[in-house]
Amino acid sequence: MVMRTLGWTDNAEEISSQVEHGSVPRFVVFGTDGKLAGAFDTLGLVEVAGGATGTVASGTYTGASPCTYDAAAKPAAGQVATRGEEPKCGAATAGCGLAVGDITRPDEPPGADPFATGGACLSGDQLAVDIDGDGRIESFPLAGILDGIRGPAQEWTASPTASATCKPQFQLYDIHLAAAPDPGKAVDPKSTVTVDVLGVVDLDGDGRKELVLAFKFATVRSIVIYTATGSPERLELAGEGASFAH
Repeated sequence: MVMRTLGWTDNAEEISSQVEHGSVPRFVVFGTDGKLAGAFDTLGLVEVAGGATGTVASGTYTGASPCTYDAAAKPAAGQVATRGEEPKCGAATAGCGLAVGDITRPDEPPGADPFATGGACLSGDQLAVDIDGDGRIESFPLAGILDGIRGPAQEWTASPTASATCKPQFQLYDIHLAAAPDPGKAVDPKSTVTVDVLGVVDLDGDGRKELVLAFKFATVRSIVIYTATGSPERLELAGEGASFAH
């Protein structure tokens, strides 16, 4: 849905071309704990008959569901790591997960370097996350994540006073952003936007984490990526794409 070469883009034709020509040979798939759940080796593109998504990547997936986590810290020698199922994930994402692939030359093998992951948590009315890994929390007010027309904001700025005692997690679900009601009126459920944090991960290897979020509006669900191109206290919208699940 989104890629970075010289800059970030969510242009579907450009992204599809990279996959079609073998420049993204493998996508790693994250579990709910930020550890790898599996890998998808790409073969090319296929048309989705009768669907609104157009073309999708085809290939072979090996591993567990993205709605699982590593339930055993250190499996015994010769044993396969045990994975547990996170029921909140299935309800929020319909079993879909976050997949990330390196853009390489078509004749090169898939990269083996792991992606650095982090976590986020809710601290009052702010999303707390350590963007640059320096041990200091950046706190982003939830009120600033939507623009004037109730869409994902182009910029999201951290609060000048950042403090949090919550425990960071790779994924968070069902963060409700309700519109302020008119005086004397109840909140219209259709005006409520729900946000899921699908992952906190350094996608481009610059040492700063990106936030991958799912916005659930009344009739559509979209996936957005926020990135810090300069200061960790200022996030920019890197791209947006329609989700398979609603």
